[in-house]
Amino acid sequence: MPVGCVTCYFVRHGERIDHIDDTWAQRAQTPYDPPLTNDGHMQAQRTGALIHTLEQNAASSTQRTEYLVLTSPFLRCVQTSEELCRGFHRQHTQMHSSLNTEWQVAVEPGLCEVMSENYFAEPVPDSLIDQRISDIASKKVCGNMAYDTTYTQVKQELPTYPENFQDMMARFVGTLDYTTSRQIDEILAQADVETGVRKVVVMVTHGAGVGSLLWATTRQPGAHTVPYCCLTQAQIVARTSQPLSQFGTTRIPAYQWTVNYRAYSEHLPNL
Repeated sequence: MPVGCVTCYFVRHGERIDHIDDTWAQRAQTPYDPPLTNDGHMQAQRTGALIHTLEQNAASSTQRTEYLVLTSPFLRCVQTSEELCRGFHRQHTQMHSSLNTEWQVAVEPGLCEVMSENYFAEPVPDSLIDQRISDIASKKVCGNMAYDTTYTQVKQELPTYPENFQDMMARFVGTLDYTTSRQIDEILAQADVETGVRKVVVMVTHGAGVGSLLWATTRQPGAHTVPYCCLTQAQIVARTSQPLSQFGTTRIPAYQWTVNYRAYSEHLPNL
């Protein structure tokens, strides 16, 4: 496995409407699925521009870079994904860079919000997944990206409600491990892995999800401050001695990572 062949960016969604408007949920048809605020859209665009800057420093002239956005099915994450791509493209135009700007997107239920009774009074319907895939495929959202029809979801349904903290941690570790394994398999299938493809996966999720992914890549316990649209960059180093376990059965990751910009938000000083 070539070192550095997979880079992941972990992004929390932008500011959500129900956190600034206490009456929104009372009027909404789907109060469990709030959209972004105007500031939330801007936060995501700025984070997309930051990804472009980091990619300019990381990309090799001898490798082709492929970008895949994996998003939680909740609307605020899908909208964040769209704005990340928009910010990336805008920075690309301003910098006249040579980076690949073709991003693909797929819905990954394994990245969804923790199904806690503290967040939801009742289970969120699994129909949210198909609805969001349909929204993206029909260009109602993420119109600046093509849906990756070859992507196979790590998890095909929302977590069992209520979900405890340990199960949530195992879910995110499993989602990261299985996604990484598939990206590596695709790279190794190339004729020349040294000058072939570099995979970049942008995972757009929730606060608890970013915290769990930080645990999976740093193995450092403890609470992490995870602001809206904060960014973490993780680059794969090696496999560990941990086998690729059955999904959701372990919180011990199967890969080692180098992590930079942990929950970084200094690019959002005024938002």
